[in-house]
Amino acid sequence: MMNFTLILVLLFTFGWVTKSDFDFHSVVVQPGEEVTLLCSNFSKFHEHIFWFKLTDGPNISRISAMQSSESEATHLDRFNHDKFNMTSNGTKIFLNIKQVNFSDSGVYICGKNSDKCWNIFSATHLQIE
Repeated sequence: MMNFTLILVLLFTFGWVTKSDFDFHSVVVQPGEEVTLLCSNFSKFHEHIFWFKLTDGPNISRISAMQSSESEATHLDRFNHDKFNMTSNGTKIFLNIKQVNFSDSGVYICGKNSDKCWNIFSATHLQIE
């Protein structure tokens, strides 16, 4: 957990990420369960919303993105639609993860990409036990 905090502090410090009513959650689930992560503080921004995952170390993986809260999600990197599903009800963005396993542990971040930096709205530490 220390590495995740350090990464976020560095991102905020150097201005690569801005804080916008930032929510941080922690979720613990068992292997094989399904979990839905919530991003609820983005309502004033309606373009290019994304989910990505921080893992222990320097790795950041892009999961999915939406051009707007009304559009279909595009899946990125190695994350497929069968396991990871990004949806919206217009005011909230969800990331549903099916059949979680230990490799799904990490910090999941929801935000918006602007010209100069990222606006982070929500981060969830997902722990598989």
